[in-house]
Formats: sequence, structure tokens, C-alpha cells
Amino acid sequence: MEALIAGIQNATGLGPILAITAGVSIGIFMGAVPGLTAAMAIALLAPITFGLDPLTAVAFLIGIYKGGTFGGSISAILLNVPGSPEATATAFDGYPMSKSGRAKQALQMALLASVCGAILADLMLFAVSGPFSKFALKFGPAELTFVVLFAFTFVAGLTGKSLSRGLIACAFGVLCAMVGLDPMTASPRMTFGVVELLDGLPLLPIAIGMLGLAEVMVAAERAFRRRNGGGSGQDVTAISATSGPALSLSEFGSHWKTVLRSSLIGSAIGALPGIGASLAAFMGYGSAKKYSKTPEQFGTGTLDGVAGPEAANSAVVGGSFVPLLTLGIPGNVTTALLIGTFLVHGIEPGPHVFKTEPALIYGIFTILFIANFINLAIGLLGSGLYAHVVKAPEYVSYSIIGLTCMTGVFVSTNSIISLYVMIIFAVIGYLMKKFDYSFVAFLIGFVLAPEFEVSFRSFLLVAQGDPLGFLITRPIALVFCIMTLIAVVRIAWAENQKRSQPNPNMTKKV
Repeated sequence: MEALIAGIQNATGLGPILAITAGVSIGIFMGAVPGLTAAMAIALLAPITFGLDPLTAVAFLIGIYKGGTFGGSISAILLNVPGSPEATATAFDGYPMSKSGRAKQALQMALLASVCGAILADLMLFAVSGPFSKFALKFGPAELTFVVLFAFTFVAGLTGKSLSRGLIACAFGVLCAMVGLDPMTASPRMTFGVVELLDGLPLLPIAIGMLGLAEVMVAAERAFRRRNGGGSGQDVTAISATSGPALSLSEFGSHWKTVLRSSLIGSAIGALPGIGASLAAFMGYGSAKKYSKTPEQFGTGTLDGVAGPEAANSAVVGGSFVPLLTLGIPGNVTTALLIGTFLVHGIEPGPHVFKTEPALIYGIFTILFIANFINLAIGLLGSGLYAHVVKAPEYVSYSIIGLTCMTGVFVSTNSIISLYVMIIFAVIGYLMKKFDYSFVAFLIGFVLAPEFEVSFRSFLLVAQGDPLGFLITRPIALVFCIMTLIAVVRIAWAENQKRSQPNPNMTKKV
């Protein structure tokens, strides 16, 4: 109880509250601009948190995460251009509502559904994470090895169109994490005589390069092709966020079943590593349509079509903190970046942190709750402003992003080598986007590789030459090993089934 009171007191101080407010504002702004995401904002702005105390730094980044998840719906509803991938399903009914003069209703439904979904997910996190962390304390090297291996497989199979490409990307991330000193023998590996690489490749320049600078390259290529093709691109006109009637509380309350159902879906999906908010949004939309009394209205502008995906993708935020805090395993790119910030501040996520720093954990729980209400307030006040921001030309927004990438990396590391690393991985990220290799799988492989290596090598040492016999004596590890094999077989079978289906474009008369 003392830890709970201390956590609440620490989280409700002036510093964390201001940090949450700033983070939510930046997150909504970044999410509202098409092509920018909360993960990109966290990668760009994480360096400025290194001088803050741990709880304030975490509050700022959680605010960005919460705000960015809602922000993507603004451009999806007003422009029919999703600000983030998880807002794609929101555009199906949000934009038709805007065209029919109900933009304010659509935006307010998106905001209220997002906040309600996030609150329900945070309540589940509070209820589940403590007991689950006690269970996770039983994990030894064998259990951790196969938990991480299962996470690798899950991420590789579900974040791209191909299991093989996902595994290649994940393996490449593990390979890059091998650079530096061997964790057991302290001998240099793959440093090529560069002293700066003895500590390994830095996560922040890699993340900024693959998320931020690579997106600038994609935008530059898109603009180049548009200019050479003679087209001016899609002409999209923003609709005023203040147009149409407001959403009444009774009208919102009539859709509580959709919000509750989608929140549960998003929470469950968030707790599974690698699936992400995009799938949650589409599943939330699909469930809303399935259980609707008027499914024929979906796609023409119905409030359930906005509430379903928004509640689901926002609930993923709370769900993703379950594996992050209890096992130290990130569920997506954003939580992978959060782990990097945690480690900078001396916080090592995992089951032991619940015993060593309970006040910090309760402080994080409190911050998650407070961020929802600040997100609600800023969303209601600022939606009209964001409607004008999304109309900024690409060459303005992406020029600022490119400059911020360079400045942020150099200021945070004070190293030219870090700039080289960022540029190299920006090119790699650009090529991965072009050839459909999952950079999500790469980043999670890179983040989890050190823990996987130490656990795996410790497992082999403890097994004393008989890993299979030792595995049989560890039921938790055996279960995760079997789940990994089942996941590989199921995903590979689904891919083969997809390939074996005839292409409708090829079925023509001879």
C-alpha cells in the first residue's frame, strides 16, 4: 500500500503532469500528419528525456504513445488519409461522415472511444501484471530462451506478408546486436577496429534511421515519381473539424457494446508480441460490423464503424505494457523504443522490477490513467487546429523531420559514428520497405538479442550436453517450445494455402 501511495504521489507531481501534457500534444500532432507515427516521434524525441528523472521521462513518452494513437484518426476522418496505419479502418466510415457534414461527430466519437478503450486496457494491465510477474519469477534460462524464441517467431510471422522474410529480418536484427563485446568472454566481435562499436550498435540512431530518415527517403521518391509522371498527386481537401452537430453523451452511450467489445480485443492483441494495433483496428471494425443490427450501413458513415477500430487500437497501448513490464519483451516498435529509454534511466523491465521498484511501477500505472484524461482534454480543444496542420505540404514536414533526425542523433550521442550508423540503417530501412521486409521484426530482434543470447548460452551450460533431456524437466519452457513449433507450422501452412489459391487476374479465357 505504501508503494501504491508513493507511486501515485510521484506521478501526480508537476513535472510528470507537464511531461504528459507535452507528450500528448506532440503525439496527436505527429499522429495527425500522414506518414508520421508515435513510434517515429518517440525515436526522435527520446534523447531529450535523458536528462530528466525516470518517471518524468516515461511520462513524456507514454503521452506521445497515447496521443499518437488517437492522432492518426484526425487525418483519416478529415482527409481520408490515415495519419498512422492503425487509423486505416477508421477512415472507412469516418470520412463518409465528414463528407455528409458530420465531421465533429466522427472526431468526437473517435476521441471518446479511444479514451474509453485505453482506460479499460489500463485497468486490465493493473489487474493482470502483478500476478503475472510473480509467475514470471519462476522463469530461468530455459524458459526465457523459448519465450524470446516464441516472440521472434510470432513477430516474424505476423508483421509481414512472408514468414521467411520476417525471420530473415529478425535474424538480421540479432546479427546486428552481436556487434560489440561478448557478454561472457568480453572479447570484441564485428567491431572492425572501431572503438566506438565496443559498446555495440546504438539503438537510438538505428531506430531514428529506420523509422524517420527512411520515411523521408520514401517521401522523396514518391515526390520524384509524381513530378516525373506529370501528376500532382491526390488532391485532398480538409473538411472543417467544427462542421456538423456535436456528439451527445447519450448517443455515445448507445454504442457502449461496440466500445467494450473492441477494447477487449485490443487488450488481448496488445499483450501478444508482434501483432500490433493495425490488426486490432481491423478486428474491432469487423466485430462491430458482425454484431451490428445494420451492417449494410458500414462504409457509408456509421458511428459504430468509427468506435470499433478506435477503441481497439487504443486498447493495444495498455495491453502492450503487459509483456513489456512483466517479461521485458516489447510487443511492438513503440514499446521496443521505450525499453531503450528505460535502460538509459537504469530501469530494467521484467518480473524483478515489481519487487525492486514497486513505487515506479505504480507510478507508471498512474501515468497511463492520467494520460487518458489529458488526451481527452487536448483532443477536444485542439481538433480544429490539427485539421489545419494536416494540410502542411510534404516538403515542409519531411524537411523538418530530416533535420530533426540528424540533430537529435548528434546531440544525444555527440558522435559522428552515430550519424554514420543512422544513415546506413536509413538506407537499410528504405530497402526493407521497398522489398517488404519487416523492420518491426528487425528492431524487436535487435532489442531482444542480448537477453536471448545470454539465456540461450546459460541454458546450454546448465543442460550439460543434454538440452533435450533438460528441456523435458522444465514444463514452462517445453510449452513455449511446442507453441513456437505450432506457430511456425500454422503460419507456414497459411502462406502455402495463400500461394496455392489461383490468382483471379490470371484466370482468363484461353
